[in-house]
Amino acid sequence: MSILSPELHAPSQPEPIPAVDPKRLETIQAPYQDFNRLSRASSALETLPLRAKRQFRSYYFFNPPKWRVWARTLGSSQRMAPSFASIGAVRSGTSFLSSYIFQHPHVVLPLSKEISFTDTMRELMAHFPTLAAQRAAERRNGGAITGYCTPVMPNPLWIFLARSMFPDMRIICVLRDPVERTFSHWRWDQKRFSRKIQDPHWKGFPDFETLIEAEKATIRGGGMEPHAFSGARAGYLRHSIYAPFLRLLFEKFGRDRVFIVDAAEFFRDPRSTAKEIYAFLGLPKVEPLVIEEQNPGPPGTLDDGVRANLAEFFRPYNEELYALLDKDFGWGAAR
Repeated sequence: MSILSPELHAPSQPEPIPAVDPKRLETIQAPYQDFNRLSRASSALETLPLRAKRQFRSYYFFNPPKWRVWARTLGSSQRMAPSFASIGAVRSGTSFLSSYIFQHPHVVLPLSKEISFTDTMRELMAHFPTLAAQRAAERRNGGAITGYCTPVMPNPLWIFLARSMFPDMRIICVLRDPVERTFSHWRWDQKRFSRKIQDPHWKGFPDFETLIEAEKATIRGGGMEPHAFSGARAGYLRHSIYAPFLRLLFEKFGRDRVFIVDAAEFFRDPRSTAKEIYAFLGLPKVEPLVIEEQNPGPPGTLDDGVRANLAEFFRPYNEELYALLDKDFGWGAAR
């Protein structure tokens, strides 16, 4: 009787878990550092070297230089199609979540985290890595996918266009308490556009409470609400009404292709949420590195009366969402 070598009897070793490259985190965080420095700059002379340096980043937070996109349209047309998109409304935690998704070694970074609507498919695809970069990443890390993370809610047009271009794409959608998100959105716009708002042309711009009361009235009356400065072309409250968007998203992509993230749970334990998303995307297990939020909003306190008023406004919309998802997020509960 022949004796088999010991190696043949040894149990198979589990595949090693890929490790996050700290240099990847530096690349991901650099655009936020640029953004914060530019926001703090007090003069055009101070911003000039920052803007010059920004021209040559390998990865951007949003709005990469147009010449970079144009140059990439002239290069290889053989590019990776996105396997996923991570979406939500402005100030829902989409940027923070992207920093965890993009940590995974199998995710090849696009040119920009956020990809706005483009004029042509060629311009859109120019944001993604080439097939040569995909093959190099596969050799180096054992796998390669790409995607992007953009706060597109509540614009339904994105759903139709994404479905026509990338029907097999998986969607990660983060949802934040509507009251918290609405007020955070307002504060964010006050920070980003403070110089504009302080111009005499904008002296009649209403305060937060006046604006949301006007928006509530127009939503209930079927009129056009005042638009937020940032995000989709919709009002602050409209950005926080999630069910209509998600219903259409499920119809076009299928419920099983959409992963819902509770922003509160993610903020409490980002690593656990990240690992659930890796599994949803079919990626091997990775232990993500803990990072600080790179894109926090400015501080502010919402009046208790205004908070209660907003919670009551959102209550029927939230109940519609809970029924759609078969999950109660507990939004509007006493603090």
